[in-house]
Amino acid sequence: MFKFNRNTLIAAVLVITLIIIVSFLYFSDLNLPFINWLSDLIYNTITPVLNLIHHLVENIKNYFITLFSIDEVNQEIKELRQKNSTLERQILFLENINRENKRLRDLLAFKEKVDYQMQGAEVIANSPSIWEKTITINRGSRDGVQDRMPVISYQGFLVGRIENTGSNSAQVRLITDQDFVVGGIIARTESREIGLVRGSGRDDQPNIMDNIAWDADLETGDIVLSSGLSNNFPAGLKIGEVRKVETDNYGLSQKAEINLFISDITLEEVMVIKNFDSKISGDIETEQNALNEDSETAEAIGEDEEIEEN
Repeated sequence: MFKFNRNTLIAAVLVITLIIIVSFLYFSDLNLPFINWLSDLIYNTITPVLNLIHHLVENIKNYFITLFSIDEVNQEIKELRQKNSTLERQILFLENINRENKRLRDLLAFKEKVDYQMQGAEVIANSPSIWEKTITINRGSRDGVQDRMPVISYQGFLVGRIENTGSNSAQVRLITDQDFVVGGIIARTESREIGLVRGSGRDDQPNIMDNIAWDADLETGDIVLSSGLSNNFPAGLKIGEVRKVETDNYGLSQKAEINLFISDITLEEVMVIKNFDSKISGDIETEQNALNEDSETAEAIGEDEEIEEN
């Protein structure tokens, strides 16, 4: 079996004797410096090895625990993702509700300031053509909507006019359309100059206000309102802001580039003005008085607006 030589036997006896002596001294509570030093040496030598073994065992145990519970972890991750998706949809829904409530509050505030008979509508489609600037709304002849009725945003900005009315829907030609024209007036009290605002036909280009007198007082930043000359649109609807003024017709008139207010908003709901009183008081009455001072120009612009719209 096993063969022990003399040296092996002596070494074994010494180790056993040393262990017996250390054990005896340890359990007998004898305080010997050499023994204490030897015990500390053995402890400090063995402790890192024991810690390493413990850490390795724990890692192996955690690995197998995770391995056997991987299905539960995957299921929990799936449930958390579903909850997160549901919460995101709820947040988007609440944000849309808040935006809609704000628009409705603004609309109610606007309706309190005017005497128009209006019909609310939602935008349900946009024109796919790059040549026509139109939208479709979910109100039609059954709701009292008729062709040529003005359309505004919930802030009171001029959007366009009704065309091609159906029983439950109608098409709106936007103010940006190249065939759209409306009489405009500068809102500044010191100016009150009049002209025609024409659609550019492109979203990346401003509308043009022309037919302005050569000596008219126009400035960058002036607000342009509807003049109400042809009675197709109420006076005082907000159209846009003057961006640039330059001479036209070889210096015989002026024209201005207009940044439209509707370019800064998203059209989701609009209002159709079904009926409005041409006898308007307040600021718009002042506008009419200013127009009367230049009746020939006003009459010419009114005729041009009628021709363009027909």
